Amino acid sequence: MTFDKETHTRRNSLRLRGFDYSWPRIYFVTINAANRRSIFNDSRVALATIDCLKQLRGTLGFTVYVFCLMPDHFHALIGPGASNQSLGQICGSFKSISTRRFWRWYDGKLWHRQFYDHIIRNREDFDETLAYIRMNPVRRGLVTRLEGWPYTERLDYLHLLQAAMEARAGTSPAPTE
Repeated sequence: MTFDKETHTRRNSLRLRGFDYSWPRIYFVTINAANRRSIFNDSRVALATIDCLKQLRGTLGFTVYVFCLMPDHFHALIGPGASNQSLGQICGSFKSISTRRFWRWYDGKLWHRQFYDHIIRNREDFDETLAYIRMNPVRRGLVTRLEGWPYTERLDYLHLLQAAMEARAGTSPAPTE
């Protein structure tokens, strides 16, 4: 029997086959805690995880338009920006360094093996997703006003996407907005 790469792909992969995840698009990313446990109720773990995200963003140069760390999962609007990293590389690096920090206090896995993404298709999609992420703690009944949740933050803004798009002009297999 011969191996055919087209028909033998990872059965449970959530990534679109042949899609360039390193082009400067924006993605809505969800990463669940291992076993959906509420590990981020421990403020040490929550603050360390956010610190890892911010440090990695500074090191690699990707964009984080907004993030929300909930008790048992993480949401963010992320773009590869000028990092030349794929979304998988960014998420993998984030999960790896935050897990190492988590091990200061706990053993075992911090994150679920996979992550989920949605490609943001236009400005309306971006705005709706941004609102969804920011309102998540309110919808879950954790706070009454979004300003009351300490683990949500807006880091980057859309105008920063333009520079990354211009640097890679003509290389996209599909439009970004």
